[in-house]
Amino acid sequence: MYKLVAIDLDGTLVTDEKELTPKTIETIKEASKKGVKIMISSGRAFYRLEKYIDALDLKKENQCTICFNGGMIVENTTKEIIYSQNLDAQEVNELIQLGKSLDLPIMIYTRDAHCVEAVPEVVQKNAKNLKGMNLKMVDFDKMNFSEEQNYIYKICFIDKPEIILEKRNEIPKEIVEKYEITSSVPEYLEIVKKGIKKSEAIKVVMEKYHIKQEEVMAIGDGENDVEMLEFAGLGIAMENAKDDVKRFANDITTSNNHDGVANAIEKYILRGE
Repeated sequence: MYKLVAIDLDGTLVTDEKELTPKTIETIKEASKKGVKIMISSGRAFYRLEKYIDALDLKKENQCTICFNGGMIVENTTKEIIYSQNLDAQEVNELIQLGKSLDLPIMIYTRDAHCVEAVPEVVQKNAKNLKGMNLKMVDFDKMNFSEEQNYIYKICFIDKPEIILEKRNEIPKEIVEKYEITSSVPEYLEIVKKGIKKSEAIKVVMEKYHIKQEEVMAIGDGENDVEMLEFAGLGIAMENAKDDVKRFANDITTSNNHDGVANAIEKYILRGE
């Protein structure tokens, strides 16, 4: 029996319109009533996940959420941070300089805000991305990243997919080896502290709640989901995932626009196949 289901958000739990389907809501609530921990595991900040947590009725005791690709774990009801690893000031400044040298738009993530010097064109054109985003215009040079309110948990370079792909190949080897660099969507290149992965955050939750590896199910679609799909007792990739993600999964469910998460939970938890 699976006791914990870690679910990616974008491209997985929600549709392309960033909505939860009625079937997804109903199925997750039913699994939760059976005592299964449903844990959103996302690259987003907690404040941008709360509306989904509320809609799925996951604000319950001993329920938590993975944010920033594993950089933070938050208890849903109290909002207590039970795990946190931010980039230090030197790392933040190094990555900002990298983004500028690559001529890529930069967004840096504090716990409660997305900070930019200029709003990336890709973000401006995508109303779904802007909705609910606490976007702050700042001067990076004037921010003290050693102050808690300015702790940075993730840095994104954001541009058209073909540009991101091209520029990613230009990142020096020593930088690639020093940080965790992944992409949840083709327009975003996401960088967090070395060792920060969704799979590692899942291990923290497993230890806290005495859950075994074989009792973990993970569902995702992106490059930043690969480790958790590979680690989980059962890893399920979405139909809309790329082949290089699917190869790490034990099974493939339907797409995010066709109730993929609900169908997987129904199959393996509610029907117990």
